Amino acid sequence: MRFRTVEIVWLSTTEQTGFTLLEVLVAVLILSMAYVAVLQNFSISLKNIDKIGKTRQVVFEELLTFSKDTKFTGADQLEGDEKEEGTLFIEGVKYRVMAVKSDSGELETLKLQTIL
Repeated sequence: MRFRTVEIVWLSTTEQTGFTLLEVLVAVLILSMAYVAVLQNFSISLKNIDKIGKTRQVVFEELLTFSKDTKFTGADQLEGDEKEEGTLFIEGVKYRVMAVKSDSGELETLKLQTIL
């Protein structure tokens, strides 16, 4: 059996081209971690969009129910003897609608006050 001698020829740095396997594996690892992070953000965003949609639907249904059960009448539309401006009837109970402002005057909301 005869063996041939093999000469190892080292290339200079200017003649070397391409990437080593380790460099390719590190690049694939970094890209896959970035891909997973982006997919997690999309997943969380979709869950939040779904939650907001469900909350909006519940609020809308409650508003519809409230609108059906509520009768708002002004001073000229009240039935009976007592005519007060801004009176609200909810399931047989009489309320007065009052505007409430914050101390700074920047925020304003409505408050229901029971009328006996």
